Amino acid sequence: MEKRNSQRMDRGGELSEVVQAMLDALMNHANSGVAVYRADNEGKDFIFVDFNRAAEDIEGVNKDQIIGRNVLDVFPGVKTFGLLDVFQRVWKTGRPEEHPVSVYKDERITGWRQNYVCKLPNGHIMAVYSDATQSKRSELATRMSEQCFRAIANYTYDWEVWVGPEGRALWTNPAVSRVTGYSIKELISLPDYPGRLIHAEDGDRMRRAFQSALGGSTGNNVEFRLERKDGRIVWVEVSWQPIYDENGNSLGHRESFRDITIRKSAQEALAKAEREKQTILDSLAEHVVYQDRDMTVLWANRAACESLGLTREQAIGRHCYELWCKQGEACPDCPVMKAMESGSRAEVEKATPDGRTWFIQGSPVQNERGDVVGGVEITMEITDYKRIEQELQELRADYRRLQARDESAQ
Repeated sequence: MEKRNSQRMDRGGELSEVVQAMLDALMNHANSGVAVYRADNEGKDFIFVDFNRAAEDIEGVNKDQIIGRNVLDVFPGVKTFGLLDVFQRVWKTGRPEEHPVSVYKDERITGWRQNYVCKLPNGHIMAVYSDATQSKRSELATRMSEQCFRAIANYTYDWEVWVGPEGRALWTNPAVSRVTGYSIKELISLPDYPGRLIHAEDGDRMRRAFQSALGGSTGNNVEFRLERKDGRIVWVEVSWQPIYDENGNSLGHRESFRDITIRKSAQEALAKAEREKQTILDSLAEHVVYQDRDMTVLWANRAACESLGLTREQAIGRHCYELWCKQGEACPDCPVMKAMESGSRAEVEKATPDGRTWFIQGSPVQNERGDVVGGVEITMEITDYKRIEQELQELRADYRRLQARDESAQ
């Protein structure tokens, strides 16, 4: 048993190293701002743990000045901005969220920001974000003169394209080279724009989206894979909106592309770690159940679910004593409850009415501050072991009786 637990712990360490390496690459090479926070005060506050160079450039602050500080102290407008609520929800649910482009403002800075927030395997919160101020300003460009429009749009970080009513690219900004590898002239000259830029597996979906844009629709944050001129595949996010002249005649539509490859890599790293963890736990014959302080099931492995005849989705969210004991309150000898109360592992052997015997072990789960936030229950059927143990005891007793009889006969 201890050897098996040790093997699982070793495997978990490998997973952590893989995820950490990917996150380090994200922090060191991302063009987007990346900030990592540790939840404090039961998720009411968030403390800076890491802050990459791009974030320093965006916010005009030095990493060394903010690590270990509360986000509300460094960016006092984050609560009004709505991002603090996103942090709290993501930390509580574990589900990533995107905070739409909004204006952040405090006494020091003002600007448009777009945030993607997710929870890391170690419980920290990570925000990948960008300064959308320039792209927001470019939306005003169509109301200005041609000269002003080009002065702003040419320096927008996102790749911008003006597509005519017939579907040809009429104008693009210099960011086209950074995102696609094509020059402005090459992009404008493409006869099949945007066909050759779209990865084959996303072709049908994005061609329908392009036709919809030509028909006057508006689209927001549609993700797809783009094939660069050098053959490298990158992930981009595109939004589009129609353009009209002062008389209401269609001038085509505007497309805005953002490279989200780093963000997708972070998502894939987290998803890979979760899949590997689930695969390992689902391969065990033991029942493994993760519960919160109220004994509500947060996750259960395949063996545990099969013992109930339920899917994982049907088991999650229900109390463990309701599922396994068919009662309305926790068992008085529940090892998980005892483990959460004591902060240390607890064990019990339990017989069920069907004649089987179970070994149940409860272990507390703690957050970064050492507070117990839940418990893990590992259950193993030991009926055969107990039967063999009883038979051995009976054989020993028979042997002792025979031995005593032989001695008295002598």
